[in-house]
Amino acid sequence: MSTYKHVETGKRFFFIHIPRTGGRFVESNLDAQGWVWDDKVDVDRQYKSVDGVEVAHFHKEYYEKHLDVENIPHVCIIRNPIDRFISASIYLKHLYGDDIQELMEDPMYFFSMLENYPCTESVNWYRSQLDFLSDKTHVWRFEDGLGENFSNWLSDIVGVPVTMDQKVKYSKQDYESNKLDKTPALIDNIKSLYRKEIGQLYPELATP
Repeated sequence: MSTYKHVETGKRFFFIHIPRTGGRFVESNLDAQGWVWDDKVDVDRQYKSVDGVEVAHFHKEYYEKHLDVENIPHVCIIRNPIDRFISASIYLKHLYGDDIQELMEDPMYFFSMLENYPCTESVNWYRSQLDFLSDKTHVWRFEDGLGENFSNWLSDIVGVPVTMDQKVKYSKQDYESNKLDKTPALIDNIKSLYRKEIGQLYPELATP
């Protein structure tokens, strides 16, 4: 989550980084194209927590409270909540252990394990995407790709040409591929967790 400033033009915009939506890829491209963290934001705090939440993944209540984001464009990428949860499940397996598939398929254990998630500063990995958005947020769907169309869309909003290098390097966890299996039982639990979000952002996923 960054308030970006373009070195040459002085243009500023706010990138709302919802976890597991391609944010590291986008930020790495911005870093390589003349965008820097605004000097009003403490860069060293990005992956530290404030009020118990990572600065890098502040939701609306927190970024409006702690960051200088007034009167600049807000940009955000959203993602199919089922796929996003499966992607974020690498952290559940890392913290709870590899043998949690059956527990996460049980509704009682599923919600209990999330409610008692031990890494509290990173709880926003599983927060509803609705909590990150406001009526001023420009929203792009991850499923529409992060290529040329996304670059053109972002360029129009921020007022500076931006391109996405698909080969850009960005940090990854060693356990990125160690995810939960997308089974019907787990999908049912995820849909229950994100029922409101699905209804507003991805109604095509709603259970009939």
